[in-house]
Amino acid sequence: MSTRALTATGVVAAAAIALTGCTTSAAESESSALWRSATTVSEGGGFDQLVEDAQAEGTFNVMGLYEDWANYGGLLDAFSEKYGITINNDTSTGSSQDLVNAVVNRQGQDTSLDYLDTGMSYAVQADLDGLLAEYAPETIADIDPSYIGENGTWLHQYGGTIAIACDTGRVETCPTSFADLLDPQYRGQVALPNTPENSESAFMIVHAAALAHGGSLDDITPGIEFFRELNEVGNFIPVQGNAGTLETGETPILLEWTYTLQPVADRLADEVGMEIDVIIPDDGVVSSFYAASLNADAPHPATARLFFEFLFSDEGQNLLLQGGVSPVRLDAMIAAGTVDEDALAALPSAELGQSPTLEQRQANQDVIDEQWSAAIR
Repeated sequence: MSTRALTATGVVAAAAIALTGCTTSAAESESSALWRSATTVSEGGGFDQLVEDAQAEGTFNVMGLYEDWANYGGLLDAFSEKYGITINNDTSTGSSQDLVNAVVNRQGQDTSLDYLDTGMSYAVQADLDGLLAEYAPETIADIDPSYIGENGTWLHQYGGTIAIACDTGRVETCPTSFADLLDPQYRGQVALPNTPENSESAFMIVHAAALAHGGSLDDITPGIEFFRELNEVGNFIPVQGNAGTLETGETPILLEWTYTLQPVADRLADEVGMEIDVIIPDDGVVSSFYAASLNADAPHPATARLFFEFLFSDEGQNLLLQGGVSPVRLDAMIAAGTVDEDALAALPSAELGQSPTLEQRQANQDVIDEQWSAAIR
């Protein structure tokens, strides 16, 4: 989740839990033990019982859920206020690997995490390592099976689409496609958030460029060739683009996720009067979801499951939608008339594009590792 750095700049870990954990001193309650093994709310005694037991635990431990990332600030505040739960949010880091490491290193400790928000590949590996709990929220029927882990230990909760951010004050005519980015008028203006060798967002941007230039999710090479050409004509700049580089004009055109760019565009409009257009390219549309999971060793298993129920409820999904992401139950809420229409109207795109499978990701990562550095030098 390296793209979180774009929106997390300046975040102070004031609400963070202590990094040095202590072993849980009290024996686990019967209700907590019951919820730890429950895979549905009915198995634990019903929703009212879940609320009662979660309130008895009283605390929810998470990591890297930055306030302006997918509106996690609003989501956590709403959950805390609704159920009287204290939130311990360690914002000292937000990478998927750090979350998994915390679960591994804090086993049996009351400072361990209850809930994880990670990239899909990290959730898959954590499941293989036996770190995650199987649990299905009551709204599971609204979620396409392709968005649910094989063992029911993780679910996609929100996603977004690769987009182009364009500073209209510095760029006369904003590009609307990957093909447009090759225009000489954009010389020295186009940037990525990082290298696709170690960045999820940049990796997916190269996928989108591949789709725009005759490739596929099975063939990322045309995407690499596109950036080779973009570099050769002088339009690509080897700068790690972020909110700061957009604001200073160092990277007037930045490729990133919609849900990363839109909050930045809104903030810059409010704070400094900048107009940043967020545009879905019309020739290469790639989307991706993040995975929500519960720690099998969660110190607060009832609270963890109550948060899952809240996260995948209409209220929780609409709060994510307000953060500029596409919640996984969006289609179901539109059909049921329960979607936040204002938030939906503000979404850069409600239509999600193609997304590579885990197998395609692994194969394409090998190609990136072999070819990228030679293409961009």
